[in-house]
Amino acid sequence: MKHSRLLGWSFGAVLCSYASLGAAQPGEVSFTPTGLKLSVMRIVLSQTDEHGNPTAQAVLYTCPHATEEECLVDVTSQSELDALGAAVGTGGETEVNVGSYDTVSLEMCAAGKPGGTAAPGYVRGTFTVDSESVSTTYATTADESYPLGLMEVPHDDASGGEFTAIGNWGCSIKTVRLPEPVEITEESPTDLTVVMDASLIAFSTPNVSGGMGGCRGLENGSARGICVSYPSVAPLVGESEPSLDRFIVAHHHTDAAEIDDSKANAYVVVLSDTHGTPLTAFVRPYYSETSAQTSSGMSYDMTYGGPAYYGETLVESIAVTSDNGISFTTGGSLDDNSAIFENFTLDDHVGEVTTRDGDSWHYHAFPVLP
Repeated sequence: MKHSRLLGWSFGAVLCSYASLGAAQPGEVSFTPTGLKLSVMRIVLSQTDEHGNPTAQAVLYTCPHATEEECLVDVTSQSELDALGAAVGTGGETEVNVGSYDTVSLEMCAAGKPGGTAAPGYVRGTFTVDSESVSTTYATTADESYPLGLMEVPHDDASGGEFTAIGNWGCSIKTVRLPEPVEITEESPTDLTVVMDASLIAFSTPNVSGGMGGCRGLENGSARGICVSYPSVAPLVGESEPSLDRFIVAHHHTDAAEIDDSKANAYVVVLSDTHGTPLTAFVRPYYSETSAQTSSGMSYDMTYGGPAYYGETLVESIAVTSDNGISFTTGGSLDDNSAIFENFTLDDHVGEVTTRDGDSWHYHAFPVLP
C-alpha cells in the first residue's frame, strides 16, 4: 500500500454546540470558559461511503495512556493543543495511505465504550449575574464543600476560576466532514489544521437540572448550576492561518427597524481561509438575561425569537456569495425551525434569515470580540 506523509498537523483555537434549554430566563448567562478539559483518546481521518460509513481510516493520534482521566486536554490552551499536534506520528508528521479522505473524528473514550458511559470533563471560568438582588460574580471551584462547583467571588476577581467537574458528561465521538476532501498522494505532503473555538460555549442558570446533558445541578433543578457542550471540530486542509469572525444575532419577525439587540439569542461564527474567503460557519444559542425565547423546535417569542440555532451546518449547503459572505443551512430534515442564511456577510449587518418550514425573520448580526 502506498503512503504519503500528512504534514503540519496542528490545532488552532472546537466550535461547540450547546446543551439546550427551552428558553432564556432571568439570571441566565453565557460565558467563555478560561479552561475546558476533555479526554482525547484518538483522532482518526476517514474515507466514507454515501451513507457516511468509513471505508478506510488512518489513525492520526492515540493517547499513550489507558484511561480517559489520563488523556485530558485543555482545549482552551494553545500550548496543550500544540503538544497534542506534535504528538501525532513523529514531530507532528504521520504516514497515511494514499487516497481521498473526507472526515475527521475525535474519540473521547476508549474503544468499545458506549455513548452512555460516563466520561471525565472539567471546566473553569467566571461570570456575573446582574439581575440578582445584588449583582453577583461566580467562579468555578474545585472545593468539594461547594457541591455544584460554583462560589461567589468579588467582582474584580481575576483568578479565572478553578477546574471543576462537569456533571452528566458521557462518551462521544465527534465526526466532522471536511469542507473539501483531502487527497493524499504518494508525492505531495499535505497540511491538516484543526481549528477550535471556546467562545461562549458554557452557560449558567438559576435552575439547572443535573439530568441535563453536560450540566451540573441539583436533580430537581432548584439551584444555580453550569452547563457545557461537547466540542465540534473544524478540520482544514492546506490552511495554516485560518481566521474566525464571531457574531451575536438579534431578530424581529416583521420589521428590521424594530430589532432590539438586547434580545439577541444566537451566536454565529464564520471560519475563513488565509485570504478571508469563508469556508464554513457554525451556530449555537446565546443566552443572556434579556434574550428572546426560542428552542430547537419552535420560537416562543413570535416577535423577537427568531429561528433555532441548535443544528449542525450542512457541508453541502455552504457557498461563498458575490460579496464574500456565506450561504449555509443548519439542522436536519426534521428540524423545521432551523436557520438558513442566504448571505451572511462578515461585518455588522442587517439581513433576512429563513427556516426549513418557510418562515422568515429580519436579523441584526453584530461582531463580538474573541
